[in-house]
Amino acid sequence: MDTSATQQRLKWWREARLGMFIHWGCYSTLCRGEQVILRDLMPLHEYTKIANDFKPAKDWADHIADQAVRMGARYTVLTTRHHDGYCLFDTKTDGFNAVKTGPGRDLVREYVEAARKRGLKVGLYYSIVNWRWRGFWDPAGYPDDLPKIVQQVHDQVAELMTNYGKIDILWYDVSAVPGGNSPGSFGYQPSPLGPTSAEFYRSAELNAKVRQLQPHILINNRSGTPEDFGTPEQHVTADSDDRAWEACMTKNFAPNWACVNHSVADKSAGQVLFHMMDAFRKGGNFLFNIGPDAQGHVLPRDREALDQIGQWLKRNSDAVFTTSGDSITHGRGQGACYHYGMFTTTGTTAYLTLFFYPREYLVISKVGGNLKSASILSTGQPLQVQRLSNQRYRITGLPLKMPDELATVLKLEFEKPPHTLEWSGAEWLEGQLT
Repeated sequence: MDTSATQQRLKWWREARLGMFIHWGCYSTLCRGEQVILRDLMPLHEYTKIANDFKPAKDWADHIADQAVRMGARYTVLTTRHHDGYCLFDTKTDGFNAVKTGPGRDLVREYVEAARKRGLKVGLYYSIVNWRWRGFWDPAGYPDDLPKIVQQVHDQVAELMTNYGKIDILWYDVSAVPGGNSPGSFGYQPSPLGPTSAEFYRSAELNAKVRQLQPHILINNRSGTPEDFGTPEQHVTADSDDRAWEACMTKNFAPNWACVNHSVADKSAGQVLFHMMDAFRKGGNFLFNIGPDAQGHVLPRDREALDQIGQWLKRNSDAVFTTSGDSITHGRGQGACYHYGMFTTTGTTAYLTLFFYPREYLVISKVGGNLKSASILSTGQPLQVQRLSNQRYRITGLPLKMPDELATVLKLEFEKPPHTLEWSGAEWLEGQLT
């Protein structure tokens, strides 16, 4: 369970609901995903050339921040270092960084300045694993690397927490112990060390230092310690014990978060919206990813879908930002009226986001609270509500043409807070449920 101090830190984040993830680095020059060094078993000298060829546009950060605003995101999270060990920031620990290679400048600084200028909360992603260490793959053969691996993590995180002003989120990833399995390491024969990731990387000490430098920061659960929030990846699953959580997801169905050329397995705007609302109704946040090109510009296919989401949010923001999940089914399972869509609720008001548009009418069933009125959220158009048997309500007056290109939202006003209507027996077959 979250402590009161954690809850206070989480307050803005819970209200923000929606964030934009940004997977971007020197690997973006190839447009083959963020794990290409390992998936292609690329030697270091080949990968160094890629870093030197990485030359982002001067205005990349503005493009990214503007996309986040158009999407309706309230915060952003940028990959400051991915598993390839390439740092987008100026670090004293390793020359394999954006200042010493192709870009010739500190890209993290440009990012945080652009985000703050637009009122976005600033998140920094940091991969704990670094595939460029020989000792990570062969800890017995390179034992001298092991303390250096840990020290580099501590030093680089300290730089990130010291050099860029207030940081709102620290988003760790993959704290694999040397000799262990890692994403993309198919065929590798692991021989992991004995300690856990938290023990090996001294994660409790690491995060204590982070909180000393950034007292209000939020930290995710991927350093081997639970910290502030959970991170289900590519699926929407609520964390246990009402713990804060955030579903992270990318547009591509395949395992690529960074730029890929001519991707044919992308989620549509409607699918993105479905997953987003599923996270919100279950009480979580939604962190949706883009993979900019080598210049740092948003790909047209990403921009089109995210702009649609942003436009939908402008019309239907009350169904998201004024609600706190789904009090009817408490976000669990499919619940009442799920064949039509998903509920989000606040007080005596429920919002039903329709994921198919019914002909002529729809029926609200299995929901108690006494439905009084209904309208279309985006237009305010009133609808007719008729009480039926079995404590159902028929809603009519829907326009023949769907009012919203993605999903129409109905605003439903009840006399009492809406809730799941409990019932038993066979009386409903005779229309006698009371």
